[in-house]
Amino acid sequence: MKVLKFGGTSVGTREALELAAEIIGRELPQGGLVVVSALSGTTDLILKAIHASAKGDLEAAGAARIALEARHWAAARALGVDEAVRPHWEPLFQSLAGLLQGMGLLWEASPRSRDAALALGETLSARLLETLLERRGLPAHFRDVREVLRTDARHGRARPDLERIREAAGPWREGLAKGALWVTQGFLGTAPDGSTTTLGRGGSDTTATLLGEALGAEEVQIWTDVDGVLSADPSLVPEARPIPVMSLREAAALSAFGAKVLHADALAPVSRAGFGLVVANTHRPEGSRTEIRAEAPARRPGEITSVAYKEGVSCLRVPPAQDSELLFQASTRLLEAGASLYGLLATPDGGLLVAKGETADSEAVLRDLAASGLSVQRGWAAVALVGEGLREAPGRALSLLGPLVDEPVAAILAGDTGVSLAFLVPDHRLSLLIPRLHSHCIEAAPRSGP
Repeated sequence: MKVLKFGGTSVGTREALELAAEIIGRELPQGGLVVVSALSGTTDLILKAIHASAKGDLEAAGAARIALEARHWAAARALGVDEAVRPHWEPLFQSLAGLLQGMGLLWEASPRSRDAALALGETLSARLLETLLERRGLPAHFRDVREVLRTDARHGRARPDLERIREAAGPWREGLAKGALWVTQGFLGTAPDGSTTTLGRGGSDTTATLLGEALGAEEVQIWTDVDGVLSADPSLVPEARPIPVMSLREAAALSAFGAKVLHADALAPVSRAGFGLVVANTHRPEGSRTEIRAEAPARRPGEITSVAYKEGVSCLRVPPAQDSELLFQASTRLLEAGASLYGLLATPDGGLLVAKGETADSEAVLRDLAASGLSVQRGWAAVALVGEGLREAPGRALSLLGPLVDEPVAAILAGDTGVSLAFLVPDHRLSLLIPRLHSHCIEAAPRSGP
């Protein structure tokens, strides 16, 4: 059994949706599960409407909602399924209008109502793809992911309840084992009180792998708009090349350090369950793809697989005279608020905490820490060299840092899995430094086989 996930750009246009339908027909001839994100741009439009409603500006909220509806009806008409999908969509559009009206009357968008509104984006796209597949003669049916994906009650960044997910997945396992073809939403879950939750940005990848784990899938495929996982960000390195095979450790390091193809939380179910994970391009289904394996592929000693970076990182410092306990307290606050931490160092020369505010709450904590007198330096980026070859020859990594000889490096950080070496540089140096590192560490090096 396979789970196929299609991101927003893979269902964002008529051409993309038709390609997705072709891929589903080819990959799931005996049935399986399809997970979809909202059409590209949908979540931003819903957020725009929510923000306007929370300020009491129902006119602006209505304009955003109308734009959202027009975009979806245009997509449905282009596919020739507008009348077929209408009975499914009209109640969803009415629900969104009601939610926005309520927010506008209260001048408030609670986390619970916000999640309820955001959930409509994924449900709209799932219903559209279901209808398209039916039109193509495939026996597709919509199943609401909230039947299975149980979470805690942290609206906006809910965490999965693995035991409850496994229990709830029983009927789905039985149906899929009989050859059913189901389409469901990514990004969504159900809190213990039955309300809708969301997993945060990028949560559709996590939905797909959590369902893959709960359903006993042999493989989960992530269909996106690039040819698998690349050796660098192609916007900075046009020569970046696909990585045919990589280890789960390499994928986790790349996700942590900013690679946008995979969401970091999506990899934990792969590690626990051991199913195959594939990343492929919806727009070039016969092109290159990346297979992510639990076991490490063969790498040359010192070989680097990819160069990744995370911009917008902050350095929190305390001088030797101050208590380093301040940094430990700050790290706890930031983690609870949803930040990513990249290093915590306490030395006789002082302490350093490296963090990235991933959420509005964590950004607020950073501002509060700065106001309290803690040194918070912004404008840094964490750059990482990633590769299983570093485990084979850890010392060789230092010889790869030649391009950094004239760079104002703030710190060097080594990952505990041994597959990454990271360092901090100013954000504004990325456009020059990433291509230089890619050329020095990857292009100039001999290549290993898959």
